[in-house]
Amino acid sequence: MLDLDTRKQEILKAVIHAYIHDAEPVGSERIAHRLRLHVSPATIRNEMAALEELGFLSHPHTSAGRVPTDHGYRFYVDTLVQQEPSAQERTRLRRFLAGGDEPGHIAEEVARALAVVTEYASVVTAPAPERQLFQHLRFIPLTSTKVIAVIVTDAGMVQGRAFDVQDPLEPGALDRLSRMVSQRLQGYALAEITEDLLAEMVDQAAWQHRILVEMLRWLRHRAPVPADRRVYIDGTANILKQPEFHDARTAQPVLSALEREEVLSDLLEVALGRQVWVTIGSEHRHEDLRGTTVVAAPYQMGGRPAGALGIVGPTRMKYGKVISLVRYLAGSLSEILTESP
Repeated sequence: MLDLDTRKQEILKAVIHAYIHDAEPVGSERIAHRLRLHVSPATIRNEMAALEELGFLSHPHTSAGRVPTDHGYRFYVDTLVQQEPSAQERTRLRRFLAGGDEPGHIAEEVARALAVVTEYASVVTAPAPERQLFQHLRFIPLTSTKVIAVIVTDAGMVQGRAFDVQDPLEPGALDRLSRMVSQRLQGYALAEITEDLLAEMVDQAAWQHRILVEMLRWLRHRAPVPADRRVYIDGTANILKQPEFHDARTAQPVLSALEREEVLSDLLEVALGRQVWVTIGSEHRHEDLRGTTVVAAPYQMGGRPAGALGIVGPTRMKYGKVISLVRYLAGSLSEILTESP
């Protein structure tokens, strides 16, 4: 990343702020009035020309003003953005989440909150099955030789599977088996349940060897998955409110990309293991999204990575506001999921 002197940084920041506000190319006179740097518009014009040569600004052929490039936005995001959400914004987000802490619905509530507060499209991934923590198992008898095993994770995801057994089972024996498995596996991430761990359990409960082997095979290779989709999106219509996407030919590729769950998951996957991740324009792997910016952050459940949330908007985005809100909401969601029983 090139270093810019203080005046160039201030001019670049002013151009970006003006362009974000008006969606119109920015001229030197406006920057001179905005910054009051006690230098002439001609000097500012020369500095803007230098920023253009360095790749931070571009000069539309039909205008005397300049607009930021993806490179300019990247320097701005990495170097110049400093903002925290206002008290009003924090309160508003908290109110959205206050009634949505049921595990099956919280991803939808977060998506809605982000879309409303940022006025962009929002994307949230629900906790991935392999990152969920085993809570308990229960065997429910259907007949004397058929039972259903039901597994519950800390994300509230529940899935059952029926098993046939050769010999009739007493309800008391099923309860003992449920307790033994629950006590042994409670707190493990599903991805952490190894073959060795399962083998120990089979040895400990040889009296119900067959049902335990079948149940553990299912647990290891067919972990519970949410009944609903794993990726939630809200506020797609906000894309059409942006001047860049008033033309349907420009908006359609973006809207089509946002309908594909694998694209949405991929957008947020890069945020895992980071505090906040910003992907700008040409940095996208998906060509249809190269007119957009994605701001994403991971959230945790009990100190473990669980999923991610983010927004999708034009590259002419209110970066300071959006980055601070995404960071704050990811932290708040982590607190809620950690505090949930």
